[in-house]
Amino acid sequence: SCGWKDDEDISKLLALPTDGKPISTFQNRDEAWSDVYEGLKRVIEKETKIKGLKITEEFENFLQNAEMLTMAHSQKEKVFLDDIFVHPELDKYDYLKGFEEKISAEELLRNILDYPKIVIAGEGQSGKTTLCKMIFKELRRRNFIPVYISDRKNRYRGKIENKIIDSLRKQYDMKNRDLYEIEKERIIPILDDFHLAKNKEKHIKDLSNYPRCVLIVDDIFCLNVKDEKLIGDFIYFRIRELKPSLRYELVRKWVSLKDMEIVDYYSEIDSYSEIDRKIELINSILGKIIGRGIMPAYPFFILSAVVTYETYAIPLDQEITSQGYCYQAFIYFYLRKQGVRNDEIDIYVNFLTELAFYIYKQRKYSLSPEDFSSFMKIYREKYTLPINQKILLQKLSLIISRDSFNNYSFSYPYLYYFFAAKYLAEHLEEDEIMREIEKLMQNLHVEENAYIAVFLVHHSKSPKILDEIIHNAIGLFDEYEPVTLFKEEVKFFDEQADALIKAALPVDTTPEREREKRLRIADEIEEVKEEMEEEETDEENDHLMKELRRAIKTGEVIGCIIKNRVASLEKGKAVDIFREGMNIHLRILSSFFEIIKSKDAQQDLIDLISKILRKIIAEEEKRGMEISDDEIRRKARVIFWNFSFLLVYGIIYKIVHSLGSDKLTEIIGIIESKIKTPVSFLV
Repeated sequence: SCGWKDDEDISKLLALPTDGKPISTFQNRDEAWSDVYEGLKRVIEKETKIKGLKITEEFENFLQNAEMLTMAHSQKEKVFLDDIFVHPELDKYDYLKGFEEKISAEELLRNILDYPKIVIAGEGQSGKTTLCKMIFKELRRRNFIPVYISDRKNRYRGKIENKIIDSLRKQYDMKNRDLYEIEKERIIPILDDFHLAKNKEKHIKDLSNYPRCVLIVDDIFCLNVKDEKLIGDFIYFRIRELKPSLRYELVRKWVSLKDMEIVDYYSEIDSYSEIDRKIELINSILGKIIGRGIMPAYPFFILSAVVTYETYAIPLDQEITSQGYCYQAFIYFYLRKQGVRNDEIDIYVNFLTELAFYIYKQRKYSLSPEDFSSFMKIYREKYTLPINQKILLQKLSLIISRDSFNNYSFSYPYLYYFFAAKYLAEHLEEDEIMREIEKLMQNLHVEENAYIAVFLVHHSKSPKILDEIIHNAIGLFDEYEPVTLFKEEVKFFDEQADALIKAALPVDTTPEREREKRLRIADEIEEVKEEMEEEETDEENDHLMKELRRAIKTGEVIGCIIKNRVASLEKGKAVDIFREGMNIHLRILSSFFEIIKSKDAQQDLIDLISKILRKIIAEEEKRGMEISDDEIRRKARVIFWNFSFLLVYGIIYKIVHSLGSDKLTEIIGIIESKIKTPVSFLV
C-alpha cells in the first residue's frame, strides 16, 4: 500500500481508489475503477457546487465601483473599476520585514496561490481597497470563496468568525445552501483596514483556522504579536507609487474611455496630444518637475487631479490658479469627508494656514507635543477657536497626522506647501514677510523654497512675487552673455567634427515604440532619484555647484509659474519671464563654452579621461590586448567632444522641458521674432 497517509500534509489529499491502493492490487478491477469514478464524481460535484455560488448584485456593484470617478468622465456615462485599473508595483518583504524584491501586482495575482498568508500595506488613498477587489475577483475565478470584510466603524470588535459568516451571506447568493457545508480550505478572508482592529493577536489566531487569508493595513502597521508562529507564514507587500510608464498607462486608459468607439487616424493623433497634455499636468501637480514630488503618485490623486482640473470652474473672484484649485479641491474633499460643514471650512483653513507658517518659521518638518501646545496657545491668543481641540484634530486627521511619539505634521508635503504659501501670499504687505519671500527666492536651490515659490504664485497675482523671481534670475551667471549658437560662436565644434559621432534617425519606429522607450528611461531616472539619499554634501561650500543648482531650479520654478499664469499675465510680462527663464540656461551654456574653448582646459580634461581609460584598459591588457598611448588619447578626445556636444544638447532640451508648453506658443513666437538666433529657433 501507499505511504501517503503517513505524511501530515499530503494525507489530506484524496487518493483514489480507496486508501490509495494501486488498481492492479484489487481482485475486482471493475470495483476499483468504480471507486475512482465515484470519487471523481464527488470532487466534480463539489467544484460545480462552489462554482455555482453567485455573487450578489449589490456586491458585484461594489467590486466594479470606481467611487467618485464613476460619473466623472465626459465621454462615458459610467466608469467601472476594470476600465481604469492599472497594476501597481509592490515591494515584497519577508516576515522579518526584510526587503526581497519589487514585483508587479499582476505577478502577485498570477501567483496568488503561492502566498497563503498575505499582508498588503499602503498609505491612505494608495489603492488598497482596489487591490482587495482584484484579489477577490482572481480568487473567485479560481473557484475559491473569497470573503471581503471591512469593519472600520467597529474596529473589528467581536468574533472574526461571525464577521466572515455575515459577509459571506451578504456577498454570495446562498439560497438554501448550508454555510457550514463549505470547507474552510475554500474560504479566503480578505480583511480591509485591519490596522484599525482591536485585539489583533486574537483575530490572527482565529484566522489560523483558515489556510489562506489576506490582511490589508496602513503603511506604519506592524504585526507586533507575542506568538511569532502566528506571523511566521505571512509575506508582506507594500504598494508603491506609480512610476512614469504606469502613470502614462493610467492616463491612456482614461483618455481612451468612450461609450461609442470611433476609428479615425486623426483622432489617434489627438489622443496622443491629449495624453501628453494630461501627463504634463499630472507631473506638475505631483511636483515631479522641480523635485522628487509633493503628492503621492497614486491613481486616486492622478485621476482626481485630471477630473478637477477639467471639470470644475474656479470662482471668478479668486486669485488662485487652476492648478492651485486642484490642491484646494483635495483639501475640501478631505474636510467634507470628515464631516466638516461648508460654514465651518473657513475655521479649519485658517487654523491650517497658521499652523503651516508656524512650522515654516520653526524650520522643522513636524512639531513635538510641546511645540504643538505652544502653537495652540499662540493661536488661541490671536483667534477665536469655536471648536473643541479634540474634535478639530479628529476632523483634520486626513490632513494632519500624528505619529507614535505624538509629533504633528502635514500628511503630505503639498498640504504644507499650500498653506505655508497661502500665509505668505495673504501677508505680502508686511515688511517681514517680503523679506522672507526675498530670502526664499534667493535660495530656490533648496527644494522646499522652490515648491513654496510655485505655490505662492498659485495663491497670488501680485507683481511683487514675479518681480522678485525675475530680479533673482537676472543675477544668476550674470558675468556671461546668453549663447546664440551662431556659426562664429560654435566654430570650435566644427574644428572637431571628425571626433563627433554622426547622429542617425531611428529606423522602423512608431510613436508607441518611441514612447515606450522614453518611458523606460523615465522609469529608470525616477528610480535612481528614489535610491539617492539626500545629499548633504559640500555643495554649500562649492560656490559653482550651488550657483548651478540655483540657476537650474530658478528656471524650473519660472517654467511652472508661466505655464500656470500665462493667460492672466500681460503679454509683455509673460515674454520677460519666459526670456529670463531661457537666458538663465543660455548663460550656463556660455560659461561651459568658455571652459571647453580653452586649449588648456581641453588638454586637462582629455588627460583626465585618458587616465581613467588607462585604468580600465589595464584589465584588458592582462588578457593580452595591448593599446597604445596614442590610441588611448584618441579615444579620450572622442569621449570629451561627444560629451561636450551632448551637454549642449542637454541644456537646450532642459529649456524645452522646463519652459515648453503648447499654451506658450504665442509667447515663444514673440521672443523668436525679437531675438532671431539659432538657439531661439531651436527652443
